[in-house]
Amino acid sequence: MDRVSYLGYTIPLEVKNMVPIVQKLEQEFIRDILSMVVLYMKTKKINLLEKEQHTKLNQITDSIHEKLTIKSEENKVEPNNSSIVFTGLYYLLKIAVKRKINAQTFTTDITDLKLPPYLITGLSNVFTNQIKDLSEKAMNDKILFPQLTDFKWRVDVIISSSFTSRVLQPVILMELKDSKDNCKLFEISIDNFHKLRYSVAKVLKDIDDLEQIQILQKLDK
Repeated sequence: MDRVSYLGYTIPLEVKNMVPIVQKLEQEFIRDILSMVVLYMKTKKINLLEKEQHTKLNQITDSIHEKLTIKSEENKVEPNNSSIVFTGLYYLLKIAVKRKINAQTFTTDITDLKLPPYLITGLSNVFTNQIKDLSEKAMNDKILFPQLTDFKWRVDVIISSSFTSRVLQPVILMELKDSKDNCKLFEISIDNFHKLRYSVAKVLKDIDDLEQIQILQKLDK
């Protein structure tokens, strides 16, 4: 079976719409758009809670829009076509960074799109030279749940209670601490602990079964 492109079995519409347009545009204009795409990817931030970051992103976005409009007028290109090219190039790089592919795979797959040779060269150079920075930026921008940083446990035995003088029932005390320094302390009975252990094992088995599906392995390459 032939290898599947990193873009997937179906080429994204944003990329598909871009291909016929780049065939008609000047090389220098395409290079300008590509440089704007890289600038945007290095500036874009998902978490915009900080006012400074929000302001900076707005400034960059406005600057890119203004440059794109001016360049379009200079090259007598419809602004809508310039936006389509910008979006298409952005998707090519964004998906490549997300899939963590190597430079050879990237070059091979964009060549199959029948892009102009100069654009293939430009994209390959950007990917090779900027992949580290773009990957770090993408990783920093990910919205992640807090991660487990510390786990402690012990077994206690309840000797007696207010209802009965002799219980001798073991319980498990657990303390969890996450990457945001949140700490949770709770106790769990032996029966519930076995249910928890079974549920975790089942989830791990389901994940392992999914990873064995060939189509998912192809998409992940």
